[in-house]
Amino acid sequence: MAIALEKFQQQGGRIATDDLDFDAFRSDPLHPDVLRCLAYMHDIEYQTVLYTREMLMTKAWKDPEMTGFITLWNYEEYWHGQALGQVLAAHDIPAHQPRLVAMRSWNEHYLRWSPALFWFLGTAIGSFPAVHMTWGAINEWTANAGYNRLALIADHPVLTELLGRIMRQEGRHAAFYAAKARDLLIDDRRAQRVTRWFLRHQWEPVGSGDVPKLETDFTTAYLFGGVEGGELVDRVEARIDALPGLRGLNLVRPAIAASIAAMLVV
Repeated sequence: MAIALEKFQQQGGRIATDDLDFDAFRSDPLHPDVLRCLAYMHDIEYQTVLYTREMLMTKAWKDPEMTGFITLWNYEEYWHGQALGQVLAAHDIPAHQPRLVAMRSWNEHYLRWSPALFWFLGTAIGSFPAVHMTWGAINEWTANAGYNRLALIADHPVLTELLGRIMRQEGRHAAFYAAKARDLLIDDRRAQRVTRWFLRHQWEPVGSGDVPKLETDFTTAYLFGGVEGGELVDRVEARIDALPGLRGLNLVRPAIAASIAAMLVV
């Protein structure tokens, strides 16, 4: 059963940052590679409003629980971007509007026609909501794993606390997506087949296509290229396997390997 919306209303909201000492980054700055990953995460968190636009072109708009979740999810992700932008700003790295304007200009061609694409998929493919919810769960799981790994790599007390707060909210997002996906997949062989096809042929790490591929490859390889990162990927794969009809997809590991290989030739 999908998680009750009341849980998000009671536990969610704007992430608290007023008690965090962002000035600590000026005296104890983060490594440039960590900042590069944070910039990527900043951009993708802010991109949620456009994912929301696409989702609402599907049948999701008919489900009040789903639109309620989307509203809260979008709000919380916006404040994640704000918080990560404060970390970038403390290192004198452009954040917020300047980065977003540049990113959306770079990706303007896709953004112009993506609502039409999602309208078509949502209208023509009856099982598409299962695809979308499963895709969302996987993206939330991998994002959470990325935050987990980055906190360990950076080993900075302020960043660790901030990312921990973000991860708690992301964990609730993932739980909703996964529960909804399970409801749509269970006892529906067609939804399982359609979802497997889309994931196998279309899924890429979260943020792919929103920013230059080099940045996706760098962040993916940096966070998940080692043994510790591989262990987190194994957990994500196990969660995918646990969804009805999706066992054995082996979805995330090949994507990580591809990003590592791409970075070796840069």
